[in-house]
Amino acid sequence: MLKKYQQQTLAIELLNLHAKVKIVHQETGIPIKLLRQTYRQLHGQSPSRGSIKFSTRGLTGNHCKYKDVTIFAVCFQVASTKSTEGEIQTLMTAFNAYKKSYPSGQLKFSDAWVVAQDIKDKKIQLSKCPQCRSWVLLKAREDLSERCSVCRIHL
Repeated sequence: MLKKYQQQTLAIELLNLHAKVKIVHQETGIPIKLLRQTYRQLHGQSPSRGSIKFSTRGLTGNHCKYKDVTIFAVCFQVASTKSTEGEIQTLMTAFNAYKKSYPSGQLKFSDAWVVAQDIKDKKIQLSKCPQCRSWVLLKAREDLSERCSVCRIHL
């Protein structure tokens, strides 16, 4: 009974963050139909349809989006090193830190989930620029231009 309560609580937390229903289902095992109904009850509208992005590269199409993803990646890295919680809890902590530190950020929770998966799978990585020491997200752009977005040097 306690496990079911924890799954339901997690589902509500994720739905409150506007997570895609497929992600919530994957993390909790709760049926998609019930999650859609719950989303409608919480937000007064149906959850957005559409697929989940498959890689971070699809999320970094312009400089502003790249900056959003990089800021979230830093928050996720910090949360991961400090966390004793499960992966999804760490992701929620990182996303909340991202939103708190960068309120105008446009990254959605479901996109943050994709970024976290890519970091975990080592498809992308954070590094510091050797010249200005700002954070740089490597292997995260379609054009693969590995430049520091602050001082513009090639990495």
